[in-house]
Amino acid sequence: MKTPLLVLASIFIFLTSCSESKPANFERDGVVMTSPAGWGITDQENIDDQGYYLSIEKDGFDSSGIITMTWLNGEIDLNEWILIYQDELVNNIIYKNSNLDFTDPSDDHYNDIDTTSIQFTASILGLGHEGVIHFFHKGDKTFALLKQQAVEDNLVNKPGFDLIEESFRIE
Repeated sequence: MKTPLLVLASIFIFLTSCSESKPANFERDGVVMTSPAGWGITDQENIDDQGYYLSIEKDGFDSSGIITMTWLNGEIDLNEWILIYQDELVNNIIYKNSNLDFTDPSDDHYNDIDTTSIQFTASILGLGHEGVIHFFHKGDKTFALLKQQAVEDNLVNKPGFDLIEESFRIE
């Protein structure tokens, strides 16, 4: 009698764990954005009351879309932060042997915010990835916003990336 109940419970847990994430709103310290259905907030951390880190990823074992946002309280030189951020990625275990390649910084925008951005490419587990990192000051914060995906997932990730960008604001 316990075996069928155990099997049903296992199936229920499997099916509910595989369901698509619901839309979720993020709001902290005046920073607001929406994680769309099929994407989820996977990590968030207060950085010793000096800033904040947030990660939003597309659901699914075979999905590659990710946005990370880090902000620091106060204003730091963007060129200096770009170099620090690049160094952190180069030394990160995920990117260590990925042939990570950055473009030079250029003027850009994210939503309605003027940014300085760098593009990058990498080969992660043999799969080509591309990304962009936007750096900017807004209010009393300095931001770095990374957007990355497998090249082959560009079309499937676009609606989620667009919704996140359109919902992003700093109040």
